[in-house]
Amino acid sequence: MSISQTILDIAEICARQGVNKLILSSGSRNAPLILAFTRHSSFSNYLISDERVAGYVALGMAQSLGRPVILLCTSGTAALNFAPAIAEAYYQHIPLLVFTADRPPEWIDQNDGQAIRQRNVFENHVKKSFELPVSLDHEDAKWQLQRTVNEAIINSKIGIPGPVHINVPLREPLYPDTAQPWKYSKKVPVINFRQSKKDLSQEQWISLKDQWVAATKILIVGGQGGLSDVLTTALENIQAKSRVPVLGDVVSNLHRVHNVVAHPEIILGQEDNKLVELRADLLITFGGAWVSKNLKMFLRKFPGALHWHVQDSEIPPDTFKSLSDIIPMDPVTFFTKLKEIVPQIQDSAWYQQWQTEETKACELVRNFIDIQQFCELQAVDIVLKAAKEVHLHLANSTPVRWVDMIGLAPETIEISANRGTSGIDGCTSTAVGHALINGQQNLLITGDMALFYDRNAFWHQYKIPNL
Repeated sequence: MSISQTILDIAEICARQGVNKLILSSGSRNAPLILAFTRHSSFSNYLISDERVAGYVALGMAQSLGRPVILLCTSGTAALNFAPAIAEAYYQHIPLLVFTADRPPEWIDQNDGQAIRQRNVFENHVKKSFELPVSLDHEDAKWQLQRTVNEAIINSKIGIPGPVHINVPLREPLYPDTAQPWKYSKKVPVINFRQSKKDLSQEQWISLKDQWVAATKILIVGGQGGLSDVLTTALENIQAKSRVPVLGDVVSNLHRVHNVVAHPEIILGQEDNKLVELRADLLITFGGAWVSKNLKMFLRKFPGALHWHVQDSEIPPDTFKSLSDIIPMDPVTFFTKLKEIVPQIQDSAWYQQWQTEETKACELVRNFIDIQQFCELQAVDIVLKAAKEVHLHLANSTPVRWVDMIGLAPETIEISANRGTSGIDGCTSTAVGHALINGQQNLLITGDMALFYDRNAFWHQYKIPNL
């Protein structure tokens, strides 16, 4: 089997697995992969020359789609420029399928051009690393290649999603013979992964119910996550039944939850004698990172007796130093089932206490903004009032904190920010990735450092009228 036919099989497997968006950076060593993907009718291809930008554009697309996006580059230092976006994807749990073309293994460390140690180069920030066989003379090598590509795609999606790396060593000739037939094989094997929803045993549900009933002060806190109407409904239902406050960080996308506590940075900036009154007996968390520093400091300084974290799989970080129970379920399923077993409560002083604090925080912020001379905070406030029905993208450092202080209108479609690693380097490129495919009006609020650092985000041929 020729090398070009092998590469065609890679593209065919990706297409049949439903991975059909490709961000590629030009090069020579990756030419066979470029040809295989771009000539296949299933793929939407985007050429982004700057590999660091390309990584973040792919990240934004994968965020928007909720499924893997292919990222492809040539060998050598080109691959290293993907690293910041891959690290962000890893900590945000965003699926990426990263292909790096490579020199043959015998030429690594031999003073050959663009030949670096690429195998496992991203190993600390990917779910898994793979390397395809360079010699394909034996049928077992062909089987290994096909199985590896299938396995990589599955790994990017199952459990907690994330980036995977496939290193592809290629020998010359890199370009197919013009007389060679160019045909994608429909007989290439595709491995399907049938994922089922997780649940707890009856005994475990009874134990959680007993802990819930024994607690007098229960607080639900959401970290970073995508917008979900079903999660919004599940939280509203349990809030209405048990009068439990729901606190949403600025990047949690819980701004549409009725009566959500949306100003933790303001509320939890009080003196300790006030904060101790807001200490929960039972803390229930879900989602990723939290922007609010005061929230993190409060929950670490005033931990509850119990802390449940709801996460579909794997061991979550113990961000607040109080983790007592890991609940391996998706939050929608968990809160929907929990609502069925917890008691009905008509009134709750604890719930009302948090609502009062939220009202006071809103008034405090509004009064503070109104008395200021024109400043950055007022500028952001004006923009948010004028552009409510948008997908809002926030650069790191100051912009995300201004919006955290002001709060979001329920009309905001969705909010995105790179809070996996919280770097400023790819904020604009990530917004570009969203805007290229989501069909929504996108608004990026950024600062001068983040904008200039990522100015190559617009160095491509694609028009983006919706950003």
